[in-house]
Amino acid sequence: MRLIPRSQTAIAWTISGVFLAIALVLVAYTVVTGGFDDGDQLGTAEGFEQAQRPSGALGTNRWPEYGYDAQRTRANPDLDLPPPYRRAWKQDLGSLLEFPPVVDDGRLFVGTNKRRAYALDVDTGKILWWRKLTGRSAASPAIAGELVLYTTINGYVEAMHQDDSQIAWRRDVGTSTESSPLIIGSRAYVGTLGGLVLCMDVRTGRLIWTARATGEVKASLVQSGRQVIVGDYGGRITSFSASTGRIRWRTTSPGSLLAGAGAFYGNPAAAYGRIYASNVNRRIISLNSRDGSIAWVRVVGDWAYSSPAVNDETVYVGSYDEKLYALDAITGGVRWTFEAGERIAGSATVIGDLVWFSTIARRPRDGRTFALDARSGERVFTFPDGRYTPATGVDGMLLITGVRTVYGMKPTG
Repeated sequence: MRLIPRSQTAIAWTISGVFLAIALVLVAYTVVTGGFDDGDQLGTAEGFEQAQRPSGALGTNRWPEYGYDAQRTRANPDLDLPPPYRRAWKQDLGSLLEFPPVVDDGRLFVGTNKRRAYALDVDTGKILWWRKLTGRSAASPAIAGELVLYTTINGYVEAMHQDDSQIAWRRDVGTSTESSPLIIGSRAYVGTLGGLVLCMDVRTGRLIWTARATGEVKASLVQSGRQVIVGDYGGRITSFSASTGRIRWRTTSPGSLLAGAGAFYGNPAAAYGRIYASNVNRRIISLNSRDGSIAWVRVVGDWAYSSPAVNDETVYVGSYDEKLYALDAITGGVRWTFEAGERIAGSATVIGDLVWFSTIARRPRDGRTFALDARSGERVFTFPDGRYTPATGVDGMLLITGVRTVYGMKPTG
């Protein structure tokens, strides 16, 4: 038998090793870039219900919960508050404002990272009252009749009377909650970092039902018909019966082999018979609200913490890739993008013809708030403060939330 010389064997092994190394690098690159999943998936008009479009209110004096309404569309297209502005007032509340205020009948309500709940006069910015919370507030409160409901990271839901801050009831939910309450009639719905979804009576705090998600629930629930829907840190979106808590459907997010199903930090939005949600695994997805089937998928350049805003058949969502995206609500196709120059973690808001968002700068003082033309993406206005979700408003007054300050801005045009 003829033997191969050792020198030739060594060369062969070297060549094999080089090819194996190249193959491993290619496999690793494919995994990291999402090559082992379907990536973008364009949708069709099947199941798209144009009649279920977001609805606004002209001349309103209310912005009752995070995202404006129970569908969390973050849009009041009928409220016209265009620039230029005169700053009517500003109120420094002394610590980080992670989420924007809600408004009811001339009063603004907001919670801070310094464990305080505030009520301000919308016209003047004057502090009407403040009360110590059981823990830091990392969510917008919600209006429920004469009450305003706050959640805290110490694991409580606290209901206060709007007039004087007196406690109506306080519910221990067991673990931390960063979920803004969803109000539907006489019921309030919140999620917890313990992976629970709870339904309570808004008048008494009595627990009506409890259900379990597949991971931490940092997001807020949304209403779609008789369902309440939320994403979790297990990378699933679950639909629960609003009346009983029974699971109606559950969908796992698509994702790359490396990132997997990811995690849903922001809450979904419900419109057009669809559910729109953003995932930290870089996927913006649309589901059919009827059965949770995937309508489309759009892959963005980096993490997506931002909750989508939806209006005029367009989905607006920011990413850590420093872009605000305007996506076709039917197909997921890109209508336009805006280069913000800094990461975007908070959610966009549509007021009238403008879409508002802020950047989360490395240095908080460098954060900016932008208003863009919602149709074209052209910059219309810039404000030198902002960090998360900046804009809410009522008739005659735009409210901008900065790092720790709320500003009242009156249109002068």
